[in-house]
Amino acid sequence: MEDARREHREGWGMSSASVTRVVYPTSVDDVQAALKQARDNSWTVAFWGGGRSYGDAALNESNLLLDFSGMNRVIDFDPDSGEVVVEPGVTLVQLERFGLPKGFWPPVVSGTMFTTMGGCISANVHGKNNFKYGPWGDHVVRFTLVLTTGEVLEVDRESHADLFHHVIGGFGLLGVLVSITVKLKRVHSGRLSVLPSLAEDLDEMFRQFERFNDSEFDYVVGWIDAFAGGISLGRGQIHAARYVEENEDPEGKHLVGLEHQQLPDRFFVFIPKSWLWWLARPWAFRWGMQLINSVRFWFMKFAGHHEPRLETHTAFNHLLDFVPNWKWFYTPGGLIQYQFFLPKEVARPIIRQVLELCRSVKLESWLVVMKRHRADDFPLSHAVDGYSFAMDFPVTDKNRGELYRLTERFNELVVEAGGRFYFAKDSVVTSDAWRKSLGDEVVGRFLALKAKYDPDEILGGNLYRRVIKPLKGEVKLLEPKLPELEPAPVPEPEAIPVEEPAAKEELVEAEEPQAEAPPEAEPDSDDAAKTDAGEAS
Repeated sequence: MEDARREHREGWGMSSASVTRVVYPTSVDDVQAALKQARDNSWTVAFWGGGRSYGDAALNESNLLLDFSGMNRVIDFDPDSGEVVVEPGVTLVQLERFGLPKGFWPPVVSGTMFTTMGGCISANVHGKNNFKYGPWGDHVVRFTLVLTTGEVLEVDRESHADLFHHVIGGFGLLGVLVSITVKLKRVHSGRLSVLPSLAEDLDEMFRQFERFNDSEFDYVVGWIDAFAGGISLGRGQIHAARYVEENEDPEGKHLVGLEHQQLPDRFFVFIPKSWLWWLARPWAFRWGMQLINSVRFWFMKFAGHHEPRLETHTAFNHLLDFVPNWKWFYTPGGLIQYQFFLPKEVARPIIRQVLELCRSVKLESWLVVMKRHRADDFPLSHAVDGYSFAMDFPVTDKNRGELYRLTERFNELVVEAGGRFYFAKDSVVTSDAWRKSLGDEVVGRFLALKAKYDPDEILGGNLYRRVIKPLKGEVKLLEPKLPELEPAPVPEPEAIPVEEPAAKEELVEAEEPQAEAPPEAEPDSDDAAKTDAGEAS
């Protein structure tokens, strides 16, 4: 492993950045050497996977950052059980390309295919199917963890159960993941059956979500026009999707190859999609985005398709990758995403209040995504039995002060309603809000584990220093207590014969497609180019 070198890194939203020392481990030995180097130099350590955390979760100003892009191999695979062993730098796109030709698909996928498995486990990432299949943690069998002392532990639900339940969702604050065993889902086709529907207001949006939640559908996601007010407040579109049954889609059995799961690289046949953010850049202001959201809604109402259709797994799940570099649409100041999770009993009035607050200060979100969730048994989890609401806001010199005051008000509403926050998207949650959202008992047990496994606080970057470290001494440390909640059973379709793969297979690191150079500038475009609803994980 080469010596650490100084690099400029920024969160995916481009509104948080730092200069840090970076190393690129390729083995467990490299990880142990990096931890020793950190101890010897009194550095803290944070981790970089796919760089898809919006805020400061993967930043570590003036300290050490482990970039896992070189630990991206599939180590082992059992075609009978669907269990696969991977290194932390394996991306979702690698896992999808590995599994789908063999008849398997990741049980949880985020809005982008470029998140890594280390990041998915550390953040306990969810997808559009959380209400039915839970987060990634529900599908982890075991993992290998390197402690700050260099000790290597094999961790599962029975062995070191306290670590198992707190490393998942613990953002790398207790140890370093170096291998992860997860169970993939067997599928019958390279496509999903997708049903779009329209909601004229927020009440109808909730009614449709609950209808889909109690149906055969496996995925549900909603897009909301945050600019609409009055009787149209909360209007938008819902997409529900389900896995197809065996023999329901005979053609789909032949669409599991990589060539059928590629996102198109052209818009209207001849326009490179890598140019779309640049072409839409003139509309990157409040009235422009109000027009785009309005046009999108009315187009879907009168010209959109409202009948079931078949769509590839990639096309449905990864709309955040539909327009390359779309985040550049938000330059020069970047964006923050504020995502909160609310119990189902209070979600509707709080979301209504949030939308009205945004309109009252003329800071409407440019992209809003809503999803349904279930509770899980990971103490640091963001999920509750209810809903999530994700809002993208541009950050400018002019709106920065008002925007951050608005998010402070959001924090208060979420905490008062018994809601949760999601560090993978966060830039603004305070120590006090995070503490109140989880409760002193959960925070105290986590801090006790932190003191036990990382007493010198070697593990922790900007996020840890901003939110968690200030709580030391304020919250009583408690002995770890395993959750009593059993994971909900995960539906599993009947197996179908698939081509027998080799027992072991190694992957070359999947490279993110290089965007074609636009005529000039350097911003992005929203999913508004696509007429169907978008998703932010």
